[in-house]
Amino acid sequence: MFIGHYAAAFALKSVEKKASLGMLFIAVQLVDYLFFAFVPFGIEKFRLVENYTAINHFDLYFYPYTHGLLASFLWAGLIYVMWASLPIFKNMGNGRVALAMALAVLSHWFVDLIVHTPDLPLLGDNSPKVGLGLWHSFMGTILLEVALLIGGLLLYLRATKGTAAMGKYAMIIFVVIMICLYMMVVTAPFDPNATATTMSVTSIAVFSIFAAAAFWLDRYRT
Repeated sequence: MFIGHYAAAFALKSVEKKASLGMLFIAVQLVDYLFFAFVPFGIEKFRLVENYTAINHFDLYFYPYTHGLLASFLWAGLIYVMWASLPIFKNMGNGRVALAMALAVLSHWFVDLIVHTPDLPLLGDNSPKVGLGLWHSFMGTILLEVALLIGGLLLYLRATKGTAAMGKYAMIIFVVIMICLYMMVVTAPFDPNATATTMSVTSIAVFSIFAAAAFWLDRYRT
């Protein structure tokens, strides 16, 4: 799952308006941030295999510290404690915001469950691994990701009000750009020169650009 994760950020923002949409964008992708940061150091691993699934070329064969179900609960718990107790984060909201951030982190695993091949460990790497495998359907994956993202956006637009033209239309344009970029990525030919490290750096950069845009555009809605 890629852009579909951001549906949870929009939905949670619609429920808890004090939460920062930019922070929620980071939270829904936190475990992927960590995964791609770990890969260059060999802490977690994946390899690029052409047409490994219908939608991507990722053989995600070792990532228990970020994508295990137990690990996901632990990362979500850590985020909750940070937002609820540390002064730098407490200034950004209240206990409800802390809960929204934790749920955003946890949402990642359950959304991944739908699309991944059976590679998501329940506990450690030697525990049972699960995944419903929608990635084997190119069109099914695209339809789900786009539907989730648009659904989350509609909840967000219904719960917030735009100020001036920027607030009314910019977030919609941003989501359209996200969808277009996603389509470019999933339809691009396999690059035999790509490496796990370069893909990791690129992914972190894209996540960060999306989060920065969410921070900026959310200021124009109340």
